[in-house]
Amino acid sequence: MTSIASATSLIKANTFFLFVILLISSCSTAQTPPKYLTQINNKEEFNMLFGNPLSNKYGEVDAVKVVYDIQSKKIYYLNGKNYKYHHGFCAKKLGYSKGLEAFNENNYSADSPQRIYLLGNINYYHALKQFILDLSPADLIQPKDIETLYQQIIKTTFINKNFALLLNTSRLIDLSKQFKIPTITPEKIYKNQTYQAISVESKFGYLRFANAKDLKENTYHKNDILVLENTPNIIPLVTGIIASEFQTPLSHLSILGRNRKIPIMASKGAYNNKKLLKYKDQYVLLIVTPNGYSVKKYNPEKYHNKKQYLAKIKLDKNLSVDSLVDFNERKKVISHAIGNKAKNFSTLKHLSKQANFKVPENAFAIPFYFYEKHLETSKAGVLIEQLLIDYKAQPDSVNLKNRLKKIRKTITKTPIDKSLLEQVNKRLKNDNGYQRFRFRSSTNAEDMKGFGGAGLYTSKTGVIGDSTKTIEKAIKKVWASLWNIQAFNERSYFNIKQENVAMGILVHRAFPKEIANGVAITKNIYRESNFGYVVNVQVGNESVVEPKKGVICDQVVCYESGESKIYSEKDIIEVITKSSLNNNQLIMTDAEILNLVKQLEVIKHYYFNRSNEYDYVKFGLDIEFKLDSEKRVLYIKQVRYYND
Repeated sequence: MTSIASATSLIKANTFFLFVILLISSCSTAQTPPKYLTQINNKEEFNMLFGNPLSNKYGEVDAVKVVYDIQSKKIYYLNGKNYKYHHGFCAKKLGYSKGLEAFNENNYSADSPQRIYLLGNINYYHALKQFILDLSPADLIQPKDIETLYQQIIKTTFINKNFALLLNTSRLIDLSKQFKIPTITPEKIYKNQTYQAISVESKFGYLRFANAKDLKENTYHKNDILVLENTPNIIPLVTGIIASEFQTPLSHLSILGRNRKIPIMASKGAYNNKKLLKYKDQYVLLIVTPNGYSVKKYNPEKYHNKKQYLAKIKLDKNLSVDSLVDFNERKKVISHAIGNKAKNFSTLKHLSKQANFKVPENAFAIPFYFYEKHLETSKAGVLIEQLLIDYKAQPDSVNLKNRLKKIRKTITKTPIDKSLLEQVNKRLKNDNGYQRFRFRSSTNAEDMKGFGGAGLYTSKTGVIGDSTKTIEKAIKKVWASLWNIQAFNERSYFNIKQENVAMGILVHRAFPKEIANGVAITKNIYRESNFGYVVNVQVGNESVVEPKKGVICDQVVCYESGESKIYSEKDIIEVITKSSLNNNQLIMTDAEILNLVKQLEVIKHYYFNRSNEYDYVKFGLDIEFKLDSEKRVLYIKQVRYYND
């Protein structure tokens, strides 16, 4: 009996030991996904492989890289955690040995006899619940090869329905009628997106819900995270923002958020989102990533935001220039006398002489001297001085909004010095017949490295001989806007000394017949450390940075003249979305976009060579442009640093 019992015990022990080994082996296998597969049988296998998409132009996208070996007719699906780029897999697993430059040159060309791979990505868009074939914008692959890759994916995956090719470049859009496979347009993807990362950061704060009335009547604290029903013109000094409407990259909300280094995102329907509403008025951590966000409750007594150290911004104010400034008078064109916008305009005018763009005609600057003189005459300077004394002593006790309003009213009610008006009117007289002029803010506290100041100040139109839109009224309105409450608060946030700010004015002719207006960023904000220029365009004078509700602009990434061989000698225009106001057509032609980017390159080189930056690809400028009249002449009207 004893021996039988011992044998039984031994069998049980060995069985248990074998079970443990199998369990450990099973767990180990489950925790180590394959580095690649030759077929994908279900969504679970897709989920084992997916990584980040080619770029962050759309949110909530899972991507699996695909390599099709033309000679062996074999297809491979790569694990994104093991292979960030197609080349890495081909070199390590398929024996490709010619190096990265040769790989890119041969496998992304139109009809290269050395092409041995068809390359792409299978993207799963959560908002559409659809799989999409996405190709590199730099890949000049021909339609027949695209269809080959598409069919091979259909044969070797479970994705056999609702699978389409993304027409992600102007080239593919032009070729769209040649395809015998399903296709999808960028605007359909953009329209159906539900999430957009605007400023990728994370912060703790109290989650507050705010509509337009709340923003007008209530005061929000620096430790609040706002969920907004609509996009306001004035952004409170809070620690995070969840918008319900998508933003353009250069909307005031986007620019201010990136400048402040706070998390900002857009989620359609956020204001009524039940998952967010359950955290209403609670202390949470908001994490914004390129591909999604999270909100989690935390204890305010234990968890706090790290103290943010902002670089000190020193303002210079030079009052020695006491006459209107012609931009040909280089000695008088100094930023601390006429403001940064006017100084940058002078640079654009200088560059335009050797480039293929124009700057607005009849341009000149009204220096700080006249603004300071008006403060003295109107006694607004005394009001400002007293406000700043009180604000430094006890900020919370100052009725800031009303006192700033009184300062602005004092500035606008006091008549301007007659000699200044005479000088301005004399300069406005011209042989071109221009009657309408833009008077644009040009302070020493905007358009600078570390502080963009987008949307803080006012620009106005003055019309010669018009009794309503007078030249005097336009000048005074711009001067007064220096003391808008949002401008004051933003400067305080960045520890800028309010007593040192001054307002100059850039004046040039207006554009009543513009065909298109736009804003460009001289870096690829959707794919870090990669070449590319982001261009946003809208028809006529419809705003790009402050669009009406539901209005979408053209947004493209242009890779013209990229230094890498994957881009060189190619005209690549990647389309993210098209204007909702232009019958589903791009507003600018390919030739116009390519010419624009060549001019942006001239401007970028000039500023980069005079900066302390070392990485040209990452160096960003924010540049505004227009196409004017039937001739569609390119004008560039503004350049400033892109602070992100």
